[in-house]
Amino acid sequence: MKLGLAQGYANLDWQIDRRGFNLKRASQQITAMLDRTNSDAEAAVVLAKLVDAFKDPHLQLQIGPPPERATLLPLTSSVDGPAAAQDRCSAAHYSAGNADTRLAYVKSPEWKQTSEGPFLSGVLGDIGILRIPAFGEDRYLDACNKVAKPGMEGRALQLATRAELNRELAAQIAALRKAGARKLIIDVTGNGGGTEWSNEVAAMLATGTLKRPAPRLAGPTCDRSSMWDGKRPCPIYGKPAEIEEMEGTGIWNGPLAVLTDRRSASATEELVTWLKDNGKAVIAGERTHGSGCGYVDGGYAIALKAANLHILVPNCSRYTSDGINEIEGIAPDVPIDWGTVEAGEIAGLLSGLFEPR
Repeated sequence: MKLGLAQGYANLDWQIDRRGFNLKRASQQITAMLDRTNSDAEAAVVLAKLVDAFKDPHLQLQIGPPPERATLLPLTSSVDGPAAAQDRCSAAHYSAGNADTRLAYVKSPEWKQTSEGPFLSGVLGDIGILRIPAFGEDRYLDACNKVAKPGMEGRALQLATRAELNRELAAQIAALRKAGARKLIIDVTGNGGGTEWSNEVAAMLATGTLKRPAPRLAGPTCDRSSMWDGKRPCPIYGKPAEIEEMEGTGIWNGPLAVLTDRRSASATEELVTWLKDNGKAVIAGERTHGSGCGYVDGGYAIALKAANLHILVPNCSRYTSDGINEIEGIAPDVPIDWGTVEAGEIAGLLSGLFEPR
């Protein structure tokens, strides 16, 4: 909002020069008021106060989308630097995620933390633990701010942020090795997924050629409306199942385990399947959430004509090598109820994941 007004509000200089409007003080006051709000409704009232303060009848805050004839003001600045990068990333809805974990290893007397954000990491003896809290690049505001450049937005900003996150992951793995880690655990508990970035992370944790069933896209060859009458006219998929491959980059090539829970979902389940199906990691913890594949190229949506509502529809499915749809969740190799594990026993429990089975 501030950037748009600065770039396009024709009366702004007049407000400052002739009316004595103090932009800096207004920004500080409004920011402080926004920080104290507890809902979108309260925040909207605060923004309305800022607009009203200009006392310009043509400067209005209205409900709903802008008129199609209006030209949208740019959400990026031509001025480089930390503040401009912050504006770009914030305007693209990037936010600072939380790298904390609910697992007890951080309370173990043997735990030695080596890094905080964006990926919590540390060692328990010769075991390195690296937590990845989300696979959505938009959950890593600091990484976005490091790479944002003038004119960069959308997919370009996402991929630049992803490259920075991959660099930081590789650096943390190297730091864990230096701290004495000979085995690695990836903690993806609570990781609700995100994007195909999870594939690149899976490749970083393996060597050689990895294979798995390719995601299957909806594309029936007939009218399937009779399904609601109990009939099965044709399959939902338009093409036969295929196998996809990718090459491991081997940033880590030692013993590996992955910790999951009931909130490990979507893209996280894709990472788990890549590593489990190819025998690259021991999966330990709870069965994953069961979200599976989501929205390829945005997925599908159904607009309801009788109400101002719509339904988002996933247009893809992913299967394990055993033919199980990921919406059933992925069972761990070693079941663990994290709610029963205490700090004093978790070091031994995690060490046992690397013993021969």
